[in-house]
Amino acid sequence: MLALGALLGAAATLLALAVRRRLTRSPECGWCATASGWPTSDHDALHCRGYVQERRRERLRDIAHGRPVPNLWGNAYLLPEEIDQQMATAAPGTPR
Repeated sequence: MLALGALLGAAATLLALAVRRRLTRSPECGWCATASGWPTSDHDALHCRGYVQERRRERLRDIAHGRPVPNLWGNAYLLPEEIDQQMATAAPGTPR
């Protein structure tokens, strides 16, 4: 009876550890994992500079081909060409 209790306790502990690991897993950035060859990272892809800038480049290509795409990231991780474009359209006399 004692062995059965120990076995059930061990099984319950392993189940609880598996559930806890699944629920508290840190976010992984597939873009960084692919770019660096490492299996995991500690951030979400939507907050990754490389991922956001790659999507921004795709957005600029789509706009150049006449397919307007919404800007999902606002001013986060602007590309150099976007900064130049904003500087060119700024009114003269506006502090830069």
